[in-house]
Formats: sequence, C-alpha cells, structure tokens
Amino acid sequence: MIELRDVAKTFTLHVQGGQRLPVIAHASFRVEPGECVALTGPSGAGKSTVMRMVWGNYLAEAGRILVGDLDVAHAQPREILALRRRTLGYVSQFLRVVPRVPTLEVVAEPLRALGVAKAPAEARAADLLTRLNVPKALWSL
Repeated sequence: MIELRDVAKTFTLHVQGGQRLPVIAHASFRVEPGECVALTGPSGAGKSTVMRMVWGNYLAEAGRILVGDLDVAHAQPREILALRRRTLGYVSQFLRVVPRVPTLEVVAEPLRALGVAKAPAEARAADLLTRLNVPKALWSL
C-alpha cells in the first residue's frame, strides 16, 4: 500500500534570490496492494516530484507518505534504502538502460539482484508487463 496524506513540496530557487516555488500542495491518494494505477497530468503538474518523494529522493515539506508501515517523509536514510531493496522499484522518465536489452530483462532485473532465479523473475516481469498492457511484441526489443 502507498498512501499520501496532505503532502506538500516547495522548491527554493537559490540562483533567483531564494524565490520559493510551491509545486505540490495537499496531495492525497492511496494505492492498494496489487492495484495498477497511472499518475497523469500535464507537463509541470508535479507527477515526477510526487514519485521522487515516494522514492525518498525529495523530502516532503508537509504530510505523510506511507509505503506499507514506513512513513518515507520522516524516515531515516537507512530505512529508505532498506525499503528500496525489499519493496519499491522506480524507473525514471529518463530511462537509463543499455540499448537493446529486452524490456522483460529490465523489469526482471530487480528480482535477479535479490537472488531470484531467471525463470521466476521473468515470469513475474511478464505478469507485470501484461497488467500494464505492454504489448508482448515490445518485450524483446
């Protein structure tokens, strides 16, 4: 489960005299285990900022960000790193993967890094890609 409760984020533009730019205010939503959702909106709406706060790269100014029982907004760095190892995955919109590596392998890689054998990791990856409606023809590109 991932839940945001009244989350806010403001950036300070130090090269512009410390001007403050509010980018997220009162964001709240919940994603249940097994649920597949999309975070959509126009460019600049704050989608990437929300994802970076959930991942723990950006510190929320206010609110709570629960991933399971851990409040990422107030967690210690070692707790966030442990959460990333066992629970969360994140692929930036600026995907940095080796060209010509099949999508199935990219999606299976976090499980392989945890010691899961190739076949079960790829089976789980295939399930996720299917749930996201990624056409099978794209899995091996």
